[in-house]
Amino acid sequence: MRFSMLVIAVGLWMAFSSAIAGEPSLSAQANNQKTMEEMCRETVCQHNVHVLLKQKDGAMFDRTFDVMPGAVQPHWLAILAGQTLYIEADKTNDRLTDFRVVEAVTHPEKTLIVTLHQSDDGSMLLKVTNPFSQSLKFNMGMMPLDSDKLLKTSSCPVMAGGSSFESWPEPVFQVVLGNARFIDADKGQVACD
Repeated sequence: MRFSMLVIAVGLWMAFSSAIAGEPSLSAQANNQKTMEEMCRETVCQHNVHVLLKQKDGAMFDRTFDVMPGAVQPHWLAILAGQTLYIEADKTNDRLTDFRVVEAVTHPEKTLIVTLHQSDDGSMLLKVTNPFSQSLKFNMGMMPLDSDKLLKTSSCPVMAGGSSFESWPEPVFQVVLGNARFIDADKGQVACD
């Protein structure tokens, strides 16, 4: 049976939020393990992921997750707090396709660099570097640390050969980037929305 990546990812994030409130029961742990195994058969998972964030109250959120959904999903890219990702992609017409996480930049002409880091004051900064000769636009969602929901957030275009910065005043567990498409800056498609 083929599982929808969205359903699996949402299930894992729900398990994540349950884990914040306390340790899940043994039956919940067994169900989560089965779901994670199914997910990892469908996509490349991330293992031993450490997330360290200063919470709104100043306490530290310090967790290592045995397994998390991969950064590359069928319809989106996901970056977790504290990560720097190197993502190679191919240009197909007016879209980016065939995303692949790589260990280092070996093809700078087609490698996006995406970072999500927390500042000393607790705010978050997402930086996306675009190596392509056209400006890029993504639809974005963010998951605050104290929520189990992915919230739509505005995003600005990433100019050709440049970088774009997005920020949030609170701790953010992850940011999701979807619908990667090239835009024409000369036609006024440069609005942040």
